[in-house]
Amino acid sequence: MSRKLPLAVGETARTACARGLLRRGVEERTGELLSAAVLAERVGWAADLVSGMAGSLLTAR
Repeated sequence: MSRKLPLAVGETARTACARGLLRRGVEERTGELLSAAVLAERVGWAADLVSGMAGSLLTAR
């Protein structure tokens, strides 16, 4: 079984992919440990933000 994700319709390659294993996170203000689910949600939010910013930049160029 391959762990590679199939390319989406119209994609020919991916140039900005990285694999990682989320183990733990800490809320800086409170010191509270974050669950893997909350950490994954936050990383997903950040990735979506950067993806949107890059898309807007490319559209403007």
